[in-house]
Amino acid sequence: MSQTSLKKELWIILSLIAFSIALRLPTLESPLIEDEAISFNRYIDIPWQDLILNYHDTNQHTFFLLFSKFSIWIFGESEIAFRLPSFLAGVLSIPLIYKLGLQIKVPWPTALTSALLMSVSWPHLKYSLEGRGYALTIFLVTLATYSAIKYLNTFRLVWGSILIASGVAMTMALPSNLFFLCGLGVFIILTEYLEAKKIKLSIKSIPKGFTQLFIMLSLIGVYFLTIYEGLKLGKQFNNQALTWDKIENITEFIAAPWGFWIYLFFALGLWQLQLTREKILFLSVLLVPIFLTLVTGVVGFDRTYIYWLPFVLLLSASGITYIFLWVFKKIGKFTYVLGLIFILLLFNFSNKKITKHYEDRSNGSLVVAGPNATLSEASQLAIWVEENIPEDNLIVLSTGGPESSVLIRYMGEKTMEHMIYFARGGELKKLIFISHQGMPPENYSFTPWTPDQMLRLPASRFNKIYSLGNLGVYELNLQVKRFIPSRFDPDYELKLGTSEMPQVNIQKVEEPRVVGKHALFIENKSGVPMDIISPVIKGTDIWGAETYLLYLFIKSAQQKGGVHLGDNKNWPPTLGFLNPWLGRFRTSSSSYHDWHIKFSLSSLSKGRHYFQERIGIQKGISYFDGFQSYLLTE
Repeated sequence: MSQTSLKKELWIILSLIAFSIALRLPTLESPLIEDEAISFNRYIDIPWQDLILNYHDTNQHTFFLLFSKFSIWIFGESEIAFRLPSFLAGVLSIPLIYKLGLQIKVPWPTALTSALLMSVSWPHLKYSLEGRGYALTIFLVTLATYSAIKYLNTFRLVWGSILIASGVAMTMALPSNLFFLCGLGVFIILTEYLEAKKIKLSIKSIPKGFTQLFIMLSLIGVYFLTIYEGLKLGKQFNNQALTWDKIENITEFIAAPWGFWIYLFFALGLWQLQLTREKILFLSVLLVPIFLTLVTGVVGFDRTYIYWLPFVLLLSASGITYIFLWVFKKIGKFTYVLGLIFILLLFNFSNKKITKHYEDRSNGSLVVAGPNATLSEASQLAIWVEENIPEDNLIVLSTGGPESSVLIRYMGEKTMEHMIYFARGGELKKLIFISHQGMPPENYSFTPWTPDQMLRLPASRFNKIYSLGNLGVYELNLQVKRFIPSRFDPDYELKLGTSEMPQVNIQKVEEPRVVGKHALFIENKSGVPMDIISPVIKGTDIWGAETYLLYLFIKSAQQKGGVHLGDNKNWPPTLGFLNPWLGRFRTSSSSYHDWHIKFSLSSLSKGRHYFQERIGIQKGISYFDGFQSYLLTE
């Protein structure tokens, strides 16, 4: 390549990088949202070796988390540091797709157009700004394909090594990326076979390219065997049906923000592929994953198939440049005007969606339950809470989602200590809510019993006692007193009366238990969920207009179902669970057992009420312990 060409290439790559950075810097420091916040809460403190050797659930994007932990170790704990691997992968994948286009011998305008399309692609930009493994997937898919082609061209060890490393990293980012790697492997095998046949090489010469593929798949196999138990659990989340609606959702996701019409150019680009190697590449990476999906029945979320994005954009760019070259032959230089209009149209689609996305990220509306706190606010407020909130105050984290609130990262342990204190009989005096000031407790959506009955607390009952940045600490201005039982009774769950139900076995057991001398054992042999209603009825008059029932019980962590002090005239209750994703702990008196403390708050109307404990059970064995309730009154 001449000196002039090198300078041109350098300017193009630098310009693409600068443009990509400019689009991806805004809101990079905004509060964490939904899944990325869940990943942060669950995994950022897990040791490196545990991340590598265990796969806990589908939110564990191991390769991203390893890089993110390293970034936080270098730069400190912040949103930018956590998201930095996604940001860098997003930026670098854009000049990389340009280089990939040139490597597979598409025209220079096609390679450049594909890079520009990727720079404003909705899924690419979205995941470049989020702390997840999807931006890394796009980068690694592009790098693996580029290194595979370079290796087939040169058989240089460096490209074979990059192919192996990028392939293994890809499956550590998302195990489902194995389907793409199988497609890439088919491309390598077919290409080597056809080229060997073309030049009449002996069969002994063919395995040159197979060696790297074999090493890569062997390493992935070892990794998958290591995390096999976690993969079995993850498969339960990826067993959706591959319906036409699902296919439509996947194709729409990849084509965003432009919509299905971009596939007209995609089809044209696929049709006019000239070289045999190009055809094998695109058909392999597109069709083999589809075949494996159909055979295995493993159908993931729409975003799982983001590994197709570079190839859809390359073929779409090929179709676009083919049309414009054809038009140029017909009408000459006026084509440049049409081209400019078309580019502006493409960017206009992107601009609207990107601008709206920036706004949503800034104001927190992407979080279903309300805006999240920043890591800095949460860590600073945790110090204040530690110093100022006594043990007899129940802390309620009502910022962000029930599991995605970053307050869990900094205050979860403190909140948990208080929850266990009350579960073991400690006296409760106050409820303290920690909320985003843009969505104070009276506006927060607490996890309901049923979706159509949301608990709403009156603003008049909250006193703001402290604020820091966007966070506020609110005291619920109601008196708290024990209700049923009127004094702490660690074995109260055994005094609910006998409910004779066929195929249901109810016993008291000494182990496992949390409080008192026994716990409640229930075995449901009917095979269907059901409610057990206590025959003991407690009649009570509620005098206050603003009265609430705070209910507490402990259940086995693995089981579904729950308990509530029910009133027939108000069933199902207008109820909100407090700290629903906290409260998990382990006892080890004679054997380890995992438990979950559940707190719920429900409104009570004025007048006479007749209460009965209602225990919801699933099929199989359930354990319950520590039933308590409180009245919150004016």
